[in-house]
Amino acid sequence: MKKNNWFFESTVPGTLNTIRIGIKVKKKIFLGKSPYQKIEIIDTFSFGRILVLDGIIQLSQLDDFIYHEILTHSALFSHPYPKNILIIGGGDGGCLREVLKHPIKEAYLVDIDKKVIEVSKKYLPFVSRKSFQNRRVRVLIEDGIKFVKKYRNFFDVVIIDSTDPIGPSLGLFSSKFYQDIFKALTSKGVLIVQSGCVFEQFRHLRKIYDKLNKIFPSVKIHKACIPCFQCMNEYSFTMAAKFNLDRIKQKQIEAKFKKLKLKLKYYGPDIHFASKILPRYLKNKLNIKNC
Repeated sequence: MKKNNWFFESTVPGTLNTIRIGIKVKKKIFLGKSPYQKIEIIDTFSFGRILVLDGIIQLSQLDDFIYHEILTHSALFSHPYPKNILIIGGGDGGCLREVLKHPIKEAYLVDIDKKVIEVSKKYLPFVSRKSFQNRRVRVLIEDGIKFVKKYRNFFDVVIIDSTDPIGPSLGLFSSKFYQDIFKALTSKGVLIVQSGCVFEQFRHLRKIYDKLNKIFPSVKIHKACIPCFQCMNEYSFTMAAKFNLDRIKQKQIEAKFKKLKLKLKYYGPDIHFASKILPRYLKNKLNIKNC
């Protein structure tokens, strides 16, 4: 935080560290530390309130719906009948909010940092919208890496809503962790991971894609523009499934979407498929085929 009331992010892991985007601040709402990270809530002129962890923006009041809708609904609409859902990370409650719009049985939210949940509930109530109080929700404060090892053939969808690969989140991007998730998923199971900016973090994205491609039979990359993120470019969400994701047709998604009568601001059947289209230069740069 600068003295002239401008916020500049710390270096985002995996980026080239050549860009700094300044955001003018109205007021600093909260500043504190947990055993795992520094937590800030800042009110800004352009984005409303933003959540910052260890100097990196995690969400903003202006555009959190974009991030959480595509991360959540892309995966849940890809599964035929999702019932048991696991969210690892996501202590702000945004993914939980979107998951609960589906007729699921249970949603497990596993976050290692209790403080993030507490601060988000108090200062960012517009994100979770009382989702933590829903009787279908189980909140567990523990290490997601250890938690996944306890389950076999149980979860229909796993959502990794983590910070970038540094500190407590580093292990959430390992091959061993992805293998444990594969075992914890049911036969039609789907995993989705936030995988960074397609431009500035393309090496990080490629590593995730390669690791998942060795474990799952089908891997696809979805993308969306998230204005508050420093990369100021398309952000990626990598999905992996135990079945061929290409078999999902738009009519299927449209039928499910119509049946649920969801009133969303970003995600829809068209976005589900359009978000998977990568321009040729990026496909070549990432050396990704058939994506």
